[in-house]
Amino acid sequence: MKLAARDWFRRRSQVVTVEPRVPQDRFPVHDHEFGEVVIVSSGNGWHLWNDEPQFITSGEVFYVRPEDRHGFEQVSDLHLTNVLYRPSERLLGPDRIDELLDRPDGHPRWQLTDDSLRQLEPLITQLTHEARSDDPHADVLAESLFIQLAVALVRHRIPIDSDALPAGRRFGHVLAYLRHHYTADLDIEDVAHRSGYSLRTLTRTFRERTGTTPHNYLVQLRIGHAKHAIRTTSDSITEIAFASGFHDSNYFSACFSRLTGLSPSEYRRRVQGEPALDAIAGAAHPAAIAARHAARRCHAHELGQRRKPS
Repeated sequence: MKLAARDWFRRRSQVVTVEPRVPQDRFPVHDHEFGEVVIVSSGNGWHLWNDEPQFITSGEVFYVRPEDRHGFEQVSDLHLTNVLYRPSERLLGPDRIDELLDRPDGHPRWQLTDDSLRQLEPLITQLTHEARSDDPHADVLAESLFIQLAVALVRHRIPIDSDALPAGRRFGHVLAYLRHHYTADLDIEDVAHRSGYSLRTLTRTFRERTGTTPHNYLVQLRIGHAKHAIRTTSDSITEIAFASGFHDSNYFSACFSRLTGLSPSEYRRRVQGEPALDAIAGAAHPAAIAARHAARRCHAHELGQRRKPS
């Protein structure tokens, strides 16, 4: 499905518009005749990006190029700001935004802290106002504000593969750190203390900002990694389980089934047999509706496994 510019821009002279999604509902995989910057303000959900499932949450930013295909599934109170743009002959030349927002690795995605999100709110509010205005100068001003926003997003970016965990309560850094290390044997309490939180405070902050817990978040990240590996490699399910951060292949299979409604082997047969299928298989299955509860049960099982004497 391709989204046409005429359905989203109010007039031919308009090159920037803002589409808040409060909340974002499920949306099928699509591409655009225009570019898009997506800023996640709260909640969580599955984002399918060029056939790669990604578990997303508060503070993440995506630069979606016109040729990218993406969609949203299994969303949980996911709040987004979508800034749509198309090149112009005034300020937004065809290469201007790519120079700012694209990345050489082909994954233009990064993290903001809560402080950064708050600092950007007035700029986004002004941009939204101008994008909806009929003033004859509004289009030029909106274009200028979008360039300011793009520069601000780059200045505040924490790379998704950030290896740093500075002292002090920087929730965005914690999210970026977990996304970079989720295949490792992480101790959430240690991560909390190193980032200036108690485990209780970090867990409460996680629930408030993302709608889930740190442990559930790790399980979702690991399942997302496993889904991509199942789709794109011939590795065995056991190899994929361990490479995704799980310590027990049976435990991995149980978590995978509860979160997707399919066993890993069934998922592989389904997505490899029909490549065009949405990578987030099983979303309509009743088990998928209880994903957060399933992740909690999986984590409880994992803690039991770790506490067993060797």
